[in-house]
Amino acid sequence: MRWFLAAAALAAMTACAPTPAPKPAAAAPTGGAALGGGEWAVFEINGVPVVTGSKPTITFEEGRVFGAASCNRFMGGYTVAADGLKLEMSQMASTMMACPDQLMTQEGQFLGTLGAVTGYGVKDGVLTLTAPDGKSIKARR
Repeated sequence: MRWFLAAAALAAMTACAPTPAPKPAAAAPTGGAALGGGEWAVFEINGVPVVTGSKPTITFEEGRVFGAASCNRFMGGYTVAADGLKLEMSQMASTMMACPDQLMTQEGQFLGTLGAVTGYGVKDGVLTLTAPDGKSIKARR
């Protein structure tokens, strides 16, 4: 009988124990952290959809930016201003393979705009890189 009473008392005590509050969902990264986390697939350059079958990409990783520029690979550095609003590319370079004219034209637009980028934003999963002249690159994961 004692064992039964002890078990009943223990059950009553644990039944009244507070349930831990659910943990809040992790906030989406902001500032420079929003750029990292994997590859961005470019879908629009200066308001024009990318050439069908081309796959320009951008990856931001610990102060380095790299990816595919349509035909060639590119690489360089980047910094995000302390306010988290300004983005600057530096020491940009790319390979120099020849490709069909349509891809070379797209690549020229892409690399020219990327090199001039001064701002960025991430909204609804879309990364928008912007240059002072209004040109932009849009990408998503």
